[in-house]
Amino acid sequence: MWPEWWDWELVFTGHAELRMVQRSVTEVEVRAMLHRASGYSPSFVPGRFMVETTHHDKPWIIIVEPDSDERALVIVTAYESGR
Repeated sequence: MWPEWWDWELVFTGHAELRMVQRSVTEVEVRAMLHRASGYSPSFVPGRFMVETTHHDKPWIIIVEPDSDERALVIVTAYESGR
């Protein structure tokens, strides 16, 4: 069900780190959210994916971008989806 890049090392962008501070989530919490993800789909930006998860019983989206050259999964941002 999950693609090969799902288990690659995580790398957080500066943008993701800034948004995480603004949204009061830690790296540990984002990692836990990815661990309990329920699905993913292509993002509006080519090469990126929207990962569906939860945090404190609310739906969240984590935007990721696989980097096949580095074999890393780049965390672009994370936000409460409001669904």
